[in-house]
Amino acid sequence: MTASTQFLAVLPLPEFHTLSQDQVRGATCVWDGVGLSPETAVDLGERPLRRVGGQAGWFPRACRRCALEQAMNALVAHSQSCEQCVDDRDLCPQGSGLVRAVRAARR
Repeated sequence: MTASTQFLAVLPLPEFHTLSQDQVRGATCVWDGVGLSPETAVDLGERPLRRVGGQAGWFPRACRRCALEQAMNALVAHSQSCEQCVDDRDLCPQGSGLVRAVRAARR
């Protein structure tokens, strides 16, 4: 897992069972279904997926616009309810991780 993927892996995703096969395969964005290419895809990190008889890894991808939007939304939601972020976001692991997720989505 790359450093930028590590921070994007904290973003909440749509429910797995609601996704199309193309979204599950990473051919389209998990949020808006836009087609992805190696140049436009943002890797959201490995996610655990419970399966009958065990657990498997799933590697969702998104378009840059959706990854940035979701990272910003998560950062705003967290910051509004975290006293530590109000004082100094650098001291909050989740807040600083979400800031890094926003930066990673912009790349």
